[in-house]
Amino acid sequence: MDEKRGPAKRYGGKPFKKGGGGGRRPGGYGVGRSSGPPSNSTAAEDLAEYILRVLARDPDALQFDRKMMGSRRCRLGVTCEPTITGRLIGKDGKTITALRNLVRAAASRHGKRVDIEIQ
Repeated sequence: MDEKRGPAKRYGGKPFKKGGGGGRRPGGYGVGRSSGPPSNSTAAEDLAEYILRVLARDPDALQFDRKMMGSRRCRLGVTCEPTITGRLIGKDGKTITALRNLVRAAASRHGKRVDIEIQ
């Protein structure tokens, strides 16, 4: 074992508290979320477009095509040059996978699903 490091601490070195709960708001899970039908919010699609424009470094080089597939599903098609496509996909597809996961989480808050397709 390295002399500079001490033994590994469990739970981040903080003492364990009994009772759990710490910091939950009254009302349980789902507080602050709408319980009605999902809105036609395009927040997740706008988030995806913003991130893709930043990654491309040239916002005018991208063309977006939104297709609504029912009330809860949207496909966001992105058309761009091959040099920019490589930047959007990333090494071994890690960049686009991370973006899809992020957008999926943002869309699920509104009860929607957003698929990103790079063409």
